[in-house]
Amino acid sequence: MELAIIVLYLAAIFGVGIYCNKFNNNIDDYLLAGRRLGVGLATGTLVATYFGGGYVIGVGSEAFEKGMSAYWSPIAGALGILAVCLILKRMEGMNVYTVTEIVENRYNSPLLRVLTTILSLMALVGILAGQVTSAGSILSSLGLGNPTTCAIIVAAFFIGFTAFGGLWAVTVTDFIQIIVAAVGLITAAVVVLVQAGGWDAIVAQIQNYDVPSNYFNLIKDTEPSYVLWLIMPMFIYTLIGQDVYQRLFAAKDTKTAYKSAVLSCIILLVICFFPVLLGMAGRAMFPDMEVSSMIVPTVIRAALPPVLSGFALAAIIAAVVSTADSILTAATSHVVNDIYVRYINKDDPDKPETQKKLLNLSKLMTLIVGIVAVVIALAIPSVLTVLNSSYTLFTAGVFAPVVAGLLWKKATKAGAFAGLFSGLAFVALGWSGFSFFGIPSDIASSLLALVVLIVVSLITYKAEEKTAA
Repeated sequence: MELAIIVLYLAAIFGVGIYCNKFNNNIDDYLLAGRRLGVGLATGTLVATYFGGGYVIGVGSEAFEKGMSAYWSPIAGALGILAVCLILKRMEGMNVYTVTEIVENRYNSPLLRVLTTILSLMALVGILAGQVTSAGSILSSLGLGNPTTCAIIVAAFFIGFTAFGGLWAVTVTDFIQIIVAAVGLITAAVVVLVQAGGWDAIVAQIQNYDVPSNYFNLIKDTEPSYVLWLIMPMFIYTLIGQDVYQRLFAAKDTKTAYKSAVLSCIILLVICFFPVLLGMAGRAMFPDMEVSSMIVPTVIRAALPPVLSGFALAAIIAAVVSTADSILTAATSHVVNDIYVRYINKDDPDKPETQKKLLNLSKLMTLIVGIVAVVIALAIPSVLTVLNSSYTLFTAGVFAPVVAGLLWKKATKAGAFAGLFSGLAFVALGWSGFSFFGIPSDIASSLLALVVLIVVSLITYKAEEKTAA
């Protein structure tokens, strides 16, 4: 029954993707949904970008191990989206596809765009490969085959329907999937609480085991530095992530994007609390479980009847797929817009025949990027380790130029280059064992790079201003 429900759900979503292909007439339609998203669709796809395998499986696993403090991770993502609202006004009127395109326009530097594109693309492919692995593990835990086979099945699904339908398909299915995911996980959490005899009964059961002193508290007995180190990486990424900005660029206007960002923040804070509850309930139900990453699916299957558990598990798959397709379209935007259109295409981009060619190229690149991520995840795991490290390189190198460039008029090209290269250097120092006053290297490198950018910009601002004049 569970398998039948999951298969039917995936088939229905794939059908939507094929249907949405009819709305793709040019590259704007394919990569940015025609820049016509209203508040509802823009909010749905933005929430779905975050509420994926990391937030459902990862937060549930963290809650199993450390309790309520796992909730800080989704808080960071929600606050990051809210902080993006401060930047939206600065982007009003920009007819761009990618964050890295903004970098070139702001600093008048094609080279800076190339460097930031490479860093962003590596990070996105690494995240996408991680989603493939996560999906395979989830389906495998249901007894549906080995992780590799399951990963290939799910990957073929989300790559296929994203390639067919582009951001239109992703947006429509994200709106559906976030509803399915929210309803499924909330239902599962409520049923688990009722069956356990209420929250107090779960607390009493957990207290029989060795858990951290702050297991049931979000703030009490929690080190402020621990909270800060937990929040900052996701917060920093949100301010520069192409997958985030692509959804905002697709909104019909800045006001719509702003409203969507605020609503997304609120919705994430609400629905992300339920994986935390399920993870903590799992500590009471399965205290000896060795693979904590599977605690949420395990709790759902144990607590719910087959029909309900099928829908709840479909909700988890929906969460993974919604993030994967968001990352895939973001990566395709880099390949097509920042590389091919910027440096290879010689035709007039406004001609209908050129738009048709770019549309077909975008579909092909979506397939290729997706296949590369699958190969890396399943056949070359050592490369996946490198790509996971590229996430840190991306935030360290790109955070300072993007944020300072959008929020500070005195940021200079020299400062941007200094910020980028110093960020990468600080990451290398951190990997070599150098300590930044106890601050994790991924956070320290981004913040120190921002300091370097500010210092160099203040030194070179007048010189660059005279040159520009």
